[in-house]
Amino acid sequence: MLPNEWKKVRLGDLTKVSSGSTPLRSNKAFYENGNIPWVKTLDLNNGRIEKTQECITELAAKKCKQYPSGTVLVAMYGGFNQIGRTGLLTFPASINQALAALQFGKDIYPEYVLHYLNANVANWRSFAASSRKDPNITSHDVEDFEICLPTYSDQKKIAKTLSVWDKAIEKTEILIKKKETLFSSELNERITEASRKDAWEHVPLEKVVNTVNPPRKLQKEDYLNDGLYPIIDQSKNLVAGWTNDKKSLVPNKHGLIVFGDHTCVLKMIESEFAQGADGIKILSVSDKYCVKFVYYSLLANPIIPEGYKRHFSSLMLKDICFPSNERQKHLVAYFEVVEKEINLLKQQLENYKKQKQGLMQKLLTGQWRV
Repeated sequence: MLPNEWKKVRLGDLTKVSSGSTPLRSNKAFYENGNIPWVKTLDLNNGRIEKTQECITELAAKKCKQYPSGTVLVAMYGGFNQIGRTGLLTFPASINQALAALQFGKDIYPEYVLHYLNANVANWRSFAASSRKDPNITSHDVEDFEICLPTYSDQKKIAKTLSVWDKAIEKTEILIKKKETLFSSELNERITEASRKDAWEHVPLEKVVNTVNPPRKLQKEDYLNDGLYPIIDQSKNLVAGWTNDKKSLVPNKHGLIVFGDHTCVLKMIESEFAQGADGIKILSVSDKYCVKFVYYSLLANPIIPEGYKRHFSSLMLKDICFPSNERQKHLVAYFEVVEKEINLLKQQLENYKKQKQGLMQKLLTGQWRV
């Protein structure tokens, strides 16, 4: 039940939905030295758009409608990974034909609509009907999208409250990026550069590691949102899902290195885990060597992905450069501290996102009032 002064309306009841266009790519006069912002799907960040990847010229702008600051944008093309992405213009800009533009009157607070669309992005799946592999939505689908609409005062209060979490999320993401950049620089300086200056022992990786075969590989449909044991795959997230299947666990007494064969993502796993799907190589390190030093050495000199292909053969061509055991211990201890700081920030980021999600479920339905 909605509060008395709230109502459920279609976006089409609030505004006329329109879209943009793409100036002819072959005409350089439309793009070279352009200074007028032009928004594409990749510019949408589910928040305030502060800049665009591309600009167009005044000549091209004559052929494209310009939308004012405060316009809410929705991605219509690109399959389930793209449709429903949003953005809020903070400056006048033109947009391409893949985006739906929503301009509202004075009784609608645009940031409230933005938050509502972000909270209900999964609803676009019911609108996406296409014979193509990647489903799309249309401007009519956007018009038919229903939202819960409170009074203007409540819209503004709700948006302001949620923006507090947005700012916390944004600041944490920036801090993580800075820490990761510093971590990468330190790895390069303390391992890669140091190994060139000093007389470190070079050992082929194939003589340092052995591959480990899992009891079984869990498919995506087997992943749980919660469970007893972590599932590790080649995605960027350390843990991709959870399982209660003890028979699928990979024994792990001394730590194992996981390499994403397609993504080149490296992970250090120190507990039992299940392998998720195909695409990873599990590496055990000979007792003669320090597993964590090998892990940090591989991070210091990573394999760069070359499209969606297998990279394990390239990884195995590497050498690991070993300093004295004492120096290995010192380096590992240092990098563990830095990595722990980054992981704590990532956990804090996830907590902020969960808190915001919970708030949206309550505030955007009128269950909690502000």
